[in-house]
Amino acid sequence: MANYEMIFDIGSAYMSAGLKNDGFSDKIPSVVAYGGDSNQITAVGVEALRIASSYNGGGVKLSRPILEGAIIDVEGAKALISALLERLCNYKLSAFSRYNVACVVPCGMISIDKKTIETTFLSLGAKQVNFIETPVADSFKLFKDFRARQGVVMNVGYDCTDIAAVCAGGIVSGCTLYHAGKHLTEAIIERIKTKYLIQLSFEQAEYLKINCVSLYPNDSSVCAVTGQNSQSGEMESVNVSSKELYDTVVEFARKYVKIIQSIIATVPSNISTALKADGVMLSGGGARLAGLDMFLQNELSVPVRVADFPDDVTIISMLEI
Repeated sequence: MANYEMIFDIGSAYMSAGLKNDGFSDKIPSVVAYGGDSNQITAVGVEALRIASSYNGGGVKLSRPILEGAIIDVEGAKALISALLERLCNYKLSAFSRYNVACVVPCGMISIDKKTIETTFLSLGAKQVNFIETPVADSFKLFKDFRARQGVVMNVGYDCTDIAAVCAGGIVSGCTLYHAGKHLTEAIIERIKTKYLIQLSFEQAEYLKINCVSLYPNDSSVCAVTGQNSQSGEMESVNVSSKELYDTVVEFARKYVKIIQSIIATVPSNISTALKADGVMLSGGGARLAGLDMFLQNELSVPVRVADFPDDVTIISMLEI
């Protein structure tokens, strides 16, 4: 009887999975498309986004089954998980196969949300489901790469951020903060609306965030975006500079500074000293925010380092242990 060890990170933006036996991993957007009179799932991941775009929303409803690391649409989550199982295992899984799941979850996840995840995997044939908190999962690779024995691990995701002091393979102090990439995008939308009376779509604000927003005070990047003028109702383009959004992104990042300072202050003094020496290690897609590492380092006066491939640290880390 074949036994397989699966790793799953069910993020709100992407669902990632890895097959520990072979070291393979894959990820798909955490999106499903519902369509037709029966309201059945017609596509998942990239294909769901493509269908929704081609139909311009007509008859197709997009759903994000994961919110803040928890399953809010069980059928949608099952479709995403099944798609990843098929892509990773191909036809290896059979009635005679057994597969166990290690699922990475936010460190602040409550037991009822874990139970929903467990039940979902068991209904798809998993034999056992174990949970590991995101900061602990990330720490295996981050500590190895940065030659650290402990540190503050901060994973900035789509709609939540995990921040924790990790030492000896466990969390000494930490929390899940519902303040992440999505919230910065929303703050950018509000800033542009206030200054230019233009309502940006979420996609246009994301483009601005990726290509223009920066925590470097002297950044002079400029991007053109298009949105609806709230007075005339017409579509209008505007050039936005990094400097115009600097105060918005600083306000966003300072919340992280306060949380990290609080965590370091609440741990025992001997651990606090060690944490300050090894510093903060950043992972997750939000870690790509330009200048975030230098901003935190200047504010905290501790080393701050970013993983080489922050989006994929969690899965890679779990496959390596």
